[in-house]
Amino acid sequence: MDKLVAWSAWFAAGLITAAALVPLAHRAVARRRAAPMSRTITNHIVLGFSATAMAVVHTFAMLPALGSPAAIRGGMTALVPAAAAFFLLFAHVGVGLRLRDPRLRERARVRRWHVLLALAIAATVAAHVTAIVRFYGVNT
Repeated sequence: MDKLVAWSAWFAAGLITAAALVPLAHRAVARRRAAPMSRTITNHIVLGFSATAMAVVHTFAMLPALGSPAAIRGGMTALVPAAAAFFLLFAHVGVGLRLRDPRLRERARVRRWHVLLALAIAATVAAHVTAIVRFYGVNT
């Protein structure tokens, strides 16, 4: 596996984890959710955008390797969850940006969608990594 692909995968995973931990840590410490325009949410957004950018780097770095014997052997097993995670990530960003509006009337419903998309991203990334390890013989 190309070093940029591996590096960007680990960096994206770290950024996703950090982005998720920022509002969760705030809630654990402050015992309430962070305000939409707070520093905590701004940090969450910066980390989230960075994770999204790194996911784009990872995706484009991997494109040349799609014709490799390992990729052909794995077929769509790793590609499908990766593509799903990629698109879910952008949906998650869009829903999250709606939450920045302090006048949002349906905040609870939009927040639930934001959390559900985050969980779906985690599940599809886990399926992608599992397929990579299983079919591509990558042991990271």
